[in-house]
Amino acid sequence: MSLEKLEARITALEDIEAIKKLQRIYAYYVDSDDMRDEIVDLFSDSMESIEIADHGVYLGKEGVRKVFKEILGGKEPPPLSLHLVFNHQAVVDIDPGGQTAKGRWHGWMVGVRYIDEKPVQYWGHGIYENEYVKENGEWKFSKLHFNMTFRTPYEDGWLKTPVIGEYLGLDPTEPDMPPTAYHPYPSGYTVPYHWK
Repeated sequence: MSLEKLEARITALEDIEAIKKLQRIYAYYVDSDDMRDEIVDLFSDSMESIEIADHGVYLGKEGVRKVFKEILGGKEPPPLSLHLVFNHQAVVDIDPGGQTAKGRWHGWMVGVRYIDEKPVQYWGHGIYENEYVKENGEWKFSKLHFNMTFRTPYEDGWLKTPVIGEYLGLDPTEPDMPPTAYHPYPSGYTVPYHWK
């Protein structure tokens, strides 16, 4: 293998690790109620959109601010609130040229959500299909899409109650577009893969 090919291979591996780290940092920041500005900074200034489950599609970096500072943040968390996100089974592919990439992840959640002003412990699952861009040598999100499979009370499970606390039409900030793919269990929907 030539030195040039070896250097390109090392750069690609370093880029993949940097994107994995970005995704993990995102999950840690989502877990915290006081890191909303830091979440916004993880996204490119020229980003396309963010879509999280049943919230809808929000365009550009201003859309990211709406999601994390107005919808999911911006208010005091209720007592007993908890939200933990785990990202795993990453498949990251660097596009030719090394300036853009795509990644697919399983997202698992455990937490406490208030339903009718009562705390409900839940667990959830979904698939991320995200796009990334390298800006000034640093990887950032250019498109984030989380398609939820279920968000269910711990006591019920997804067979009995696939989704609690639906947001469709209830978000305080109207989305720019409705969800492009919101098909929770038992729909059988498979989020399209970014690879062939």
